[in-house]
Amino acid sequence: MPVLDASVVVEWISPVADPDGPEIRLMHRLARAGVVLHAPHLLIQEAGNVLLTGVRRGRWTPAEADEAFGDLDRLPLVRHADNNDLERAWELSRRYDEHPIYDMVYLAIAERLDEVLVTADQRLLDRVRRPGRIVRPDDWSAES
Repeated sequence: MPVLDASVVVEWISPVADPDGPEIRLMHRLARAGVVLHAPHLLIQEAGNVLLTGVRRGRWTPAEADEAFGDLDRLPLVRHADNNDLERAWELSRRYDEHPIYDMVYLAIAERLDEVLVTADQRLLDRVRRPGRIVRPDDWSAES
């Protein structure tokens, strides 16, 4: 039951995703394992923002972004309201040098569920060194 952050999920829906990238390989491993995936509702806003930024920067067309945004609803994710996790996310943000609280919401949910957070966000990985709680896409396994 891993918790996935936007850095992973955006690659799943990106119009220019690398089919051999670590996030896509993770998607296939997760599908084969048949695990339940978790994320905060915040994921939709974060992924949508990345898609809009991609349009502004000419990485993809508005139509491609629209299709990718629609794909978000079809992902097999259990989305969690983050109200119960905000206090813990704040504590984590303060502990880890005021790292953005929106990233820490993902980690707080992973803690509450006693699951691993899967992220491709190198800055977050560098800041929060917690083996067994936060891993890169290539490091996730069904035994995690």
